[in-house]
Amino acid sequence: MTITIRGDFDHLVSHQRLEKLKQCLYVTEEYLGKAKEEFEAKSCEELGLNLYPKDVCDDIYNEEQWYYAVKFPRIVRNSFLVTTLSLLEYEINVICNKLKIMQTIPINLSDLKGDVLDRTKIFYKLAGLDLQDNNLNWQEINKYYLVRNCIAHNNGLISGVKKEKELRVYITRKKIISEDKIDEEIALTASFCKEVIKTIQYFLNDVYEAISIAKNKLKSDNKKQGV
Repeated sequence: MTITIRGDFDHLVSHQRLEKLKQCLYVTEEYLGKAKEEFEAKSCEELGLNLYPKDVCDDIYNEEQWYYAVKFPRIVRNSFLVTTLSLLEYEINVICNKLKIMQTIPINLSDLKGDVLDRTKIFYKLAGLDLQDNNLNWQEINKYYLVRNCIAHNNGLISGVKKEKELRVYITRKKIISEDKIDEEIALTASFCKEVIKTIQYFLNDVYEAISIAKNKLKSDNKKQGV
């Protein structure tokens, strides 16, 4: 489904930044796939493993194959999620600075307490934006932060992480949990990463549409007051 840009120039630039990030994901996934294929196409002699006994050779080969098939993609996708949410926070700051000027709000986003989504929710209300923080996109982004925090603060390992029960329910439903029952960890997929981008694009689309409505209302009010 194509995302329609309904906002202003800032929204267009924001959309382009996310599209470039999505393109980076495509290129990286393609490279990872080729690297795995190239590794698997090489013989033990080419890999320099023929010097070892066969059982040792097989163990080394399987471990290397696991890195190409599982570990490297997992590291890249984890980094992608963290980067994408950092970009979202950047976009939120751009929007809040815009709202501060437009609505003459006397405080900054950074003056508020709480995590980034809580502060954003308060700031949007101060700006008079008609946004429901219980919509599906907002709820999904909250879940992304659960996953992100597990990656950033517990190396992606699920056991013992803050809000473990809530996280486990979500990643099981999204099928982004490893099959290892001893060291369970976040196992992001390429399709999940693409979904993250799309959700954020829809979320920002809603925000910029709300800004447009607020801006028109402000113009109308000023006109009525003869400003």
